[in-house]
Order: sequence, then structure tokens, then C-alpha cells
Amino acid sequence: MITGASRQVSDGPFAEAKEAIGGYFILTVRDEEEAIAIAKECPGLPYGVICEVRPLMVSCKAIQALEAAESALAGV
Repeated sequence: MITGASRQVSDGPFAEAKEAIGGYFILTVRDEEEAIAIAKECPGLPYGVICEVRPLMVSCKAIQALEAAESALAGV
């Protein structure tokens, strides 16, 4: 790709190979500490791989409200 008045050449609008995402795992864990303990076992860590632990919203706010309403009705 060639861009700009200076005709700068780049390899395109793609991530560098070193910046590519290798994949992800979705884990069901008790808490963040358990997720971190699992992440510490990543076999790529000694080779410079970065393993991030992030929370994942289980359901959207609308579903959470519906579940709360169903729970309230079940208690009646």
C-alpha cells in the first residue's frame, strides 16, 4: 500500500505478525483468581506470549432484567 503525499510504502492495513491474535479461551471459573491461576499455566509464556485475563459479560442487561423478573415471579 502506498499512502500520502510522501508516498509512504507499508505492507497494508494488516496487523504485524508479532501483533496477531493467536486465539482466546472462554473459561467458566469461580473467580478472577482461578482464571489467573489457569493463565499462569500458558505454555507460551516463557517465549514472550502475553496472556490477558478479562471478564466476560455472561448476558446483556435486558436478559439480566428478565431473569430478575422471572426470579421475583417464582418467589410469589
